[in-house]
Amino acid sequence: MFDSTLALMTQGYAWLPDRRRRSGGKPVHCRLMGKNAVALHGPEAVHFFYDESHIERHGALPGPVLDTLFGRGAVHTLDDHQHRVRKALFVSLLKDRGGLKSLTEHLRAEWDLAQKRWAGRDQVVLFDESSLLLTRAVCAWSGVPLNDADTEEMARDLVAMVDGFASPGPRHLRARRARSRQEERLARLVEAVRNGSEAAPADSVLAAVAAHRDAEGQPLDPHTAAVEILNVLRPTVAVTWFLTFAGHALHRWPDHRKLLAAGDAAYARAFAHEVRRFYPFAPFVGGLAAADLLWDGQGIPAGSMVLLDLYGQNHDSGLWPKPYTFDPGRFVGREPDRDELVPQGGGDPATNHRCPGEDVTLTVLETLVPLLAALRYDVPAQDLSIPLRRMPTAPRSGFVMTLLPQA
Repeated sequence: MFDSTLALMTQGYAWLPDRRRRSGGKPVHCRLMGKNAVALHGPEAVHFFYDESHIERHGALPGPVLDTLFGRGAVHTLDDHQHRVRKALFVSLLKDRGGLKSLTEHLRAEWDLAQKRWAGRDQVVLFDESSLLLTRAVCAWSGVPLNDADTEEMARDLVAMVDGFASPGPRHLRARRARSRQEERLARLVEAVRNGSEAAPADSVLAAVAAHRDAEGQPLDPHTAAVEILNVLRPTVAVTWFLTFAGHALHRWPDHRKLLAAGDAAYARAFAHEVRRFYPFAPFVGGLAAADLLWDGQGIPAGSMVLLDLYGQNHDSGLWPKPYTFDPGRFVGREPDRDELVPQGGGDPATNHRCPGEDVTLTVLETLVPLLAALRYDVPAQDLSIPLRRMPTAPRSGFVMTLLPQA
């Protein structure tokens, strides 16, 4: 069996859905990065994949992904009790403390400040400005000190970690350097909090991570603590991609702007769900078979790589009528099933490996998309194509806006 890594890199998001079509909808068997792999699809597969007795994460993520996107020793690499103890830290930070209301306040404040900065400029690039705005907001919310001189570097590094994880060459090297730079900075910050030379705001991400004890009752080493702080900052800034896609959607289908600008909260949530379903973000997630498994009548040997198709499931006509039509109405009056809409994975975020920051993504979109819809701007001629061969992808131009006088 030929290795499909090069095909994945050249075909991008289309690789796995195309392979699945050729297999007649059956699990896709392939080789990736020299390992036997099988790719699963559908809500039942999501439930199967997130069963810890089936799939383990330790050793599953390749080094290049750890060195760019997640970091060595991250919660994503843990299993069983160790994973649950570390995951509880994130669940507490992102849900139990009411922190999302505080994040909303920071987002609104940063939007107001950004509008003042944009007032003297003819054009702004939504992708670039979103990354700066989100970096300022999430650092303030997390208790991570950030002065004006550091903001652009931090935003650039957090974007680079996401942008370079799935590609070889210069993008990947930039991502590695970015992660190394920010891990060193945040490790020093954690040490300063612990020795009392730096104060961490009460109930902040910084304070909680610095004080966290692992499954053995030990504090995280400074490097691992820095990794986990970045695993709050980085995915929040990664919503830059979804915000840019939201701008693209508002331009292509402007009828949505009126309801959003009017402050219809239910429609804003439905729109956020549809942006996450319709536009490409993560192609799939992976793990290792924890034992000899059986799926759809086919054996999966222990230690095999198991992939869960995300992009294909979010565009499956069996789940979504007219899947390539952008229609927030499909989510009006209902929340998607846990294992149905999977742009950031499936399962239970409190116990499984589902991203606990999914509520952060929705909070950012529900807060900022209505503000974007109410903003007065024109869209000049530019390249708004979204290349599916590039992972992660975005409109090529970054979505340039020519600002108009605001009411």
